[in-house]
Amino acid sequence: MNVNAVADETYTYLKTKYSRVYRNNTPQSPTFPYVVFRVESVTNSYPSEDLYVNVDIYEKAGISVRVIEDLADTIDIGLNRKIINTSVLNAHYEREVRQYVPTQDLVDAHMINLRYAVRTYFK
Repeated sequence: MNVNAVADETYTYLKTKYSRVYRNNTPQSPTFPYVVFRVESVTNSYPSEDLYVNVDIYEKAGISVRVIEDLADTIDIGLNRKIINTSVLNAHYEREVRQYVPTQDLVDAHMINLRYAVRTYFK
């Protein structure tokens, strides 16, 4: 299993949709809006490995949600049901959740969370 390979493919895709993309966390003071993704929860379901990929799109508090909703749409249209086939893996992304997290929960930002179940076959 190579979780970094899934993360690399996810990063490569997200960078085609937006320039400020980070894996796991951000620099000290990121410029809004920005995208953070995490590869989590690997489940062995032989012959595949099932992973969760969370994509969080943040915007500064007080700014309209329209920008991050549009960015979430752009990301999701291409990533939901996407199949990536490389020399290392074959991965199929399937959206499970899309939710808005308001400023009240995050204090200085609001966010759209996209969660994908990714069935991966490593070669």
